[in-house]
Amino acid sequence: MSYSLLAGGFGVVQSYRHVEADGRHFEGQGIFSIDPVRKDVLWYYVDSTGAPPAAAARCTWHDGVIRVERQSGAGWTRHAISVEGGVLQHVTELRTAGGSDDGAAPHAAADGKYPAYRPFMRSVFHRA
Repeated sequence: MSYSLLAGGFGVVQSYRHVEADGRHFEGQGIFSIDPVRKDVLWYYVDSTGAPPAAAARCTWHDGVIRVERQSGAGWTRHAISVEGGVLQHVTELRTAGGSDDGAAPHAAADGKYPAYRPFMRSVFHRA
């Protein structure tokens, strides 16, 4: 994972690549920027899962944590990104069960509740 400034400091590029022992890999690129009117964070992200890129996701910033829920053809993904003790942490959770084939929001069960998010990945990054 790497992060670098772009456009004179008006954005940050996030580059990610993960390789399994058998050679399979996953990679993605994100761009973070600030909405100058609403003062919140926008995140545009594309990855190698093959799902079409979505529009930029509007993030919330609360107590030093950037939080976002993104929708794609595969379902919903929730992220929490923070820096704790000088270490970048990125927690990813997925919610796919009960969703429709068109990527719409998950359907509520008979009890009116949506499927819960499930832990997917917790990444910890140290400055190189």
